[in-house]
Amino acid sequence: MKVNVTNNLPFYLQIRNDLKAKIESGIWKEGSLIPTEKELAETYGVSRVTIRSAIKELVNEQYLIRRPGFGTMVYLNKESLSNFTLVRSFTNEMREMGLTSNTIEAELNLIKADNKLAQIFQIKEGDPIYNLRRVRGDKIPILYSDTYLLPITEITDEVLSGSLYQYLAKKQVFFDHFEEKVSAVKAAKEITAKLRIYSDAPQLKRIRYSFDENNRLIEYTETFYNALLYEYRTSIRYRKR
Repeated sequence: MKVNVTNNLPFYLQIRNDLKAKIESGIWKEGSLIPTEKELAETYGVSRVTIRSAIKELVNEQYLIRRPGFGTMVYLNKESLSNFTLVRSFTNEMREMGLTSNTIEAELNLIKADNKLAQIFQIKEGDPIYNLRRVRGDKIPILYSDTYLLPITEITDEVLSGSLYQYLAKKQVFFDHFEEKVSAVKAAKEITAKLRIYSDAPQLKRIRYSFDENNRLIEYTETFYNALLYEYRTSIRYRKR
């Protein structure tokens, strides 16, 4: 495959998508080494810098792992993230559509868990917990998210403008499984105001529970989407074993 020069999607993302498809289809098996940067650069007709950027994307998404002095291999024992279609980060969703992911408004606070959060996380009322609130979109708001995270690692303001999951991956925080609920709701006025919606039309609400390998809930997020601007897409593909 050569990159499509008429495609608005940057070269490194075109390559990232093609490499990802090779992994999910089983062309590249789990635990196997992938071609070198030089070989991939020749295959796609681009520079090694572009290949490096594509690989970095897949490393952040846990599709690939770098072994210094050994090479880059397909991540072992990780299910394809496309099995959890809504688990893709908003940043990646926007990139796949060729759009820019911008943080329009954000705040991060370390708060005390109230009764509701204590029950959700099975912790004591008053225990510390991070609260990340963001309004994100392209040029106009597309979503408002209200995220709560157990303080198992330090969360800094670096997370305000980028991908939460990429930030957590750098902190060596990974999730084992997710549960999600999606529904149409009438959002509160303060939320519709943040999304600049001035009608009674229902909005798309997603609730996500993210667990570690010990089945401990690490993240709880409520996200409200502007239903006129956000389209739910699904493409389920399983890796061949």
